[in-house]
Formats: sequence, C-alpha cells, structure tokens
Amino acid sequence: MANVEDRSIPFLMHLIVGRVEALVNHWARPLGLKIEGVRVLFRLLAGDRTVNELARLTGVELSTLSRLLTRMEARGFIARRRDAADGRSVIISLTDEGRALALQHQPVYFKDYEAILMNGFSPEDARRFRELLVRMLDNLETSDGDPMTALRHKADEQRVTA
Repeated sequence: MANVEDRSIPFLMHLIVGRVEALVNHWARPLGLKIEGVRVLFRLLAGDRTVNELARLTGVELSTLSRLLTRMEARGFIARRRDAADGRSVIISLTDEGRALALQHQPVYFKDYEAILMNGFSPEDARRFRELLVRMLDNLETSDGDPMTALRHKADEQRVTA
C-alpha cells in the first residue's frame, strides 16, 4: 500500500465510492437497476416523493432521473400520479413489487457495505468518522465548492487566531 500521505482525501473517497457503486451495480444489474435506481427504491420506502424531492435525495440529475423512472415504471417498480394539490408536480410511489424488492435488499445496501467499510473500527471511531464526513460536506457547502474561497476562509481564520 502506498504511503497514506501520497493519496488525496478526495481521491480516496472517489475510490471507495466507485468500489461500493460497482458492488451495488453487480447485484442490482439482474434486477434491471443500477445504484441510482437502488437509491430511488430506498428513498421511496420512507414514503411517496415528488420527482424534484427524489432528485435532491438521491443526487441524480433531473433529466437522468426522468429516464430512470420511466424504466422503473416499465419494470413495475414504481407508479406515477399527478399531485392533486399542484398539477405541475408528479408524485412517485412504490408499487407492491417495488416495495417488496426494496425491503428484500435494503439490509444489503444500507448495512452490509457499511459493515465492510467500518470493519475494525470501534463504534466511537465510526461515529467520529461520520461526523467528519458531515463536516466535509458542510465545508463544501460553505465554500460553494470553490477551493479559492476555502483557502481564503482558512487564511482569515488563521489571522483571527494569531
């Protein structure tokens, strides 16, 4: 294994996400799904969602999500209906078949990969790691994803504490 300092955190995160996605895609492919469809199934377990909500919750672009939902509807996993309160919105719900599929595979997706990733970590380490990941997300949101903004904030903080 290369020296840990030789690999950037974003690159390591990319490798981890890529490997988990490949594993999820491997078991989801026989179902006619990939990781994006799996995310949709599991988000809908919590209840019906609008297309916009699903896009936000799954991280799938609206145009991609629209095509994905068409395929999932054709496979009988989801149903669409117009929102009675807002005719412009479409509500997505699981069919009985989609719900059964999501419930059957939910433990695999949510817990098994996390267990593999966190093998050898104490519960405290796992909790702290999750906190650090959330902090990284917060850092990205406050920097607008601009590395120069983040560097300016860091420099400003260093001047204040000096």
